[in-house]
Amino acid sequence: MYVAIRHYQAVDPGSVDELLQKANEGLVPIIKEAPGFQAYYALNSGGGTVTTVSVFEDQTGAEESNRLAADWVGENIAAMVQGPPEITEGEVRAHAAAPTGPVGAVTGTVGGATSTVTDTAGGLLGGGSKGEQDKG
Repeated sequence: MYVAIRHYQAVDPGSVDELLQKANEGLVPIIKEAPGFQAYYALNSGGGTVTTVSVFEDQTGAEESNRLAADWVGENIAAMVQGPPEITEGEVRAHAAAPTGPVGAVTGTVGGATSTVTDTAGGLLGGGSKGEQDKG
């Protein structure tokens, strides 16, 4: 997994929200099409700056995202940022992520059918006393 982090300085510190909106509407759909795309985040990083984080399966995708971002910024918001971004790029060597799917759920396949059972009231999946489980 590779990450590209880009830091942009806004010409007008009060325009950060507008920059983020324009990126969400225009850049995000483009970045999502880069090879190996996994995730994209854009944030107001304070002091009139915008920071973006692009996550890809490999270095090729991360480098392509930098090229795509540079093209889009040059064509759409060049007057709103001070020069090119500061770019940090590299291979992810350690990471953690929250599990996906519903919390307190069990998914299984029986006889070819997949079913998800969720714990809605502290029943069998999440604890509670035996008496509480019998009430459900």
